[in-house]
Amino acid sequence: MDIRDDLLPPPDAPATPTSSGRLALGALGGAAFGAIAAFAGIEIAEALKIDWRALFPKDAGLGTWVIGAASLVLGFWLQVLLHEAGHALAGIAAGLRPLAFGVGPLRLERSGDGWRFRWGGRLSGISGFALLLPSAERPPTRAEQAIYLLGGVLANAVVAFAALWALAASPPEVVRGLLVALAATGLFLGVVNLVPFRSGGWLSDGAGLWSLWRKPGLAFASMALQQAVQASMDGARPRDWPAVLLPADDAPFGVHGEPALDTAIASMRLSRALDAGQTPVAEAAARYLHSAWPTAAPALRPGLAAMLAVHCLLIRRDLAAVRAWRERMVGSLLDMGCHEAWLDAELAFADDDLSAARDAHAQAVAALPRVHDAGTRIVVAERLDELATRIHAGGAP
Repeated sequence: MDIRDDLLPPPDAPATPTSSGRLALGALGGAAFGAIAAFAGIEIAEALKIDWRALFPKDAGLGTWVIGAASLVLGFWLQVLLHEAGHALAGIAAGLRPLAFGVGPLRLERSGDGWRFRWGGRLSGISGFALLLPSAERPPTRAEQAIYLLGGVLANAVVAFAALWALAASPPEVVRGLLVALAATGLFLGVVNLVPFRSGGWLSDGAGLWSLWRKPGLAFASMALQQAVQASMDGARPRDWPAVLLPADDAPFGVHGEPALDTAIASMRLSRALDAGQTPVAEAAARYLHSAWPTAAPALRPGLAAMLAVHCLLIRRDLAAVRAWRERMVGSLLDMGCHEAWLDAELAFADDDLSAARDAHAQAVAALPRVHDAGTRIVVAERLDELATRIHAGGAP
């Protein structure tokens, strides 16, 4: 088997400079979008007999503007929360099972010991997310997927028009600013999320709908991957995941042309190969992930780093690479505390620091219930038991 001398993290790809033409086009597009949104808002306000000019009095003092700005920020985050709640309700109605939600740095995640809140890292490219999984036995239909994707936009629109209706009823001044903010940010988020675009590796709802309509093969490949995750949630360890949900071991990598999907598939194939003891297959998957690292989206990198760190530990026994990838696991979308502590324990044991190894091992055991899927918990528990035996013996790794 041909194994490279190292699998250390490669440097990031250089940022692609933005041409002056693209900047000008973006500025014009933004100005046009803002003008259209402002015109539409004025038309809606006048149709509801709202004196929109009174919302921005010329003689307003600094305090009024500060309160208005604070209301706008509060309204925006409330609409982000409502957007993700809309996705959740629509997804559940379509038969999906909730796994995790995030708004800014706040996370709500389902793990082995129930739901828990966690203060996570910054979400690069988005303000929030709702992660729901299909049944391992049946993928959702295109209509059900569309319902899930539209849930957030519909929630924003309903609350925005409810706020406009309340404004038409001349509410007390104390809530007027918040209603204006809810209406403005709700309409803004609803429209923007329907525009097909990619930000920080994430697809907008409009991009998801476009893919569902024009490239259904990509959508169903992603759903098959999520079904494999749900199988793991149900207790199937990686080597027992249904074969129909992942490509064959000898299938080429990167065939979909969608970076997030292709790297996710490679990560799942690496997990399966590591659990099944298929070293050549694991090495091929790790090499693909290694090659994808320089251009990977920030949201994907902590997960890729975790997979490569585990591969370098179990297959290559390359502790320098393990340390390098371990440092890049910070800021993961979902809680990886158990894996982080496990790797720390392995590295401490390799350094003959048995005290630190015991402490990190205890942290990993305590965090084991927080691992989201039961299948992975089975595998990690076996690794921790094996490490505990080595720590107790005090021998060489």
